[in-house]
Amino acid sequence: MLDGIRGTLPLDSLSPLRYPGSKRKLIPAIRQIIQANYDKVDLFVEPFCGGSSVSLGLLALGIVEHTLIADYDPLIAAFWKQAATDPEALIQLMNRQEVTLAQWDRWRNMQPETLHNRAMKCLFLNRTTFSGIIGGTAGPIGGRAQTSDYAIDCRFNKKQLAKRIRNIGKLRDEGKLLMPVEGTWQDTLRIAKDHVVELGATSVLIYLDPPYVEKAHHLYDRPFNEAGHKLLADSLLGEARDWILSYDREPLALGLYRDYSDIHQYSVVHHYTVKGQRDEPVPGREVLFTNLPTTPAGAIWLQDDDRSTNT
Repeated sequence: MLDGIRGTLPLDSLSPLRYPGSKRKLIPAIRQIIQANYDKVDLFVEPFCGGSSVSLGLLALGIVEHTLIADYDPLIAAFWKQAATDPEALIQLMNRQEVTLAQWDRWRNMQPETLHNRAMKCLFLNRTTFSGIIGGTAGPIGGRAQTSDYAIDCRFNKKQLAKRIRNIGKLRDEGKLLMPVEGTWQDTLRIAKDHVVELGATSVLIYLDPPYVEKAHHLYDRPFNEAGHKLLADSLLGEARDWILSYDREPLALGLYRDYSDIHQYSVVHHYTVKGQRDEPVPGREVLFTNLPTTPAGAIWLQDDDRSTNT
């Protein structure tokens, strides 16, 4: 279950992917911002979807009506397309996999040509690689010697993964999850305009979680560079549509957005449970920026960020 909304999200609604810097823990904070500014969101657009934890969580909570997810990484995009359009084929292929080091090497070295094999490569490596890192330089869980307390198959519960994959197909069949996109954030925002017309959407919210700045080349096959982050900032600062942006707290991100009076900046506060008791709130490293005007009243997951420091 999720920190802060324990018991409100069924396990089947969680992402099948373990993604670097999972934003699942941000759902309570993002939910509060949305509910302070909307009666409902007709279309939620997530151009850097990765594990899509935020989109899946908000759909399960009934906070948004439809989501459009996208990723520039072809393996990530292939996984979401396959899971959305033919989940049973992906589940059957998954169930045939032996979760071994030899199979990890096979998928790591494979250059799959079909959609379902690209999707399987994404899923297999994500669930068997350190921190869920598909690209970059990460090795298998447990290391080459497999002498760790955690073996390569410790995150590969096929029964639970099948339930989560089927949920994605169900959301697609219900029209809540639109066809996933492989493309850049610019491509995704252009495609979103067509869906606004098709759905007759009157409320649209863009949620962006760009790749890490620090050590990005160790995590992604297609990392963002500094110029990419600045280009995104230039676009968002002139964007008329509503948006929320999440970043790890670090100087480049803070410097790009913090000096604008019409941009709200929040630190995210995590509420952890220790031995069944609610512990003191813990400030996280995550920062949210948004052009939405209304600050949530009495928010327990957010605090107005101090813009006087760059730490």
